[in-house]
Amino acid sequence: MEKKKIGFNKLVEVIGKEYFEAHKDTAVFSYGEEDLGLYCFLGIDLHPELRKICLSCDIDDWDIYASCYVTDTDVIMDKCRLPKQTVV
Repeated sequence: MEKKKIGFNKLVEVIGKEYFEAHKDTAVFSYGEEDLGLYCFLGIDLHPELRKICLSCDIDDWDIYASCYVTDTDVIMDKCRLPKQTVV
């Protein structure tokens, strides 16, 4: 499997597949080569009607996000802001 697909799948898993599916219309995935490996970012904007954010925005402008590096042998998680989990 190619690195960008591995990174995307990992970030969806970390954020939560159901959560991602519910918000995929306001989600953005990006990737690029870095020294550590392929950098992958998945951000979700929960308030798209109030503002316009883009990939050049600061990472903390995103409501929900996860990022990682995909190497030849591993996925290294980076910064994340994840949805709050509801305890039942």
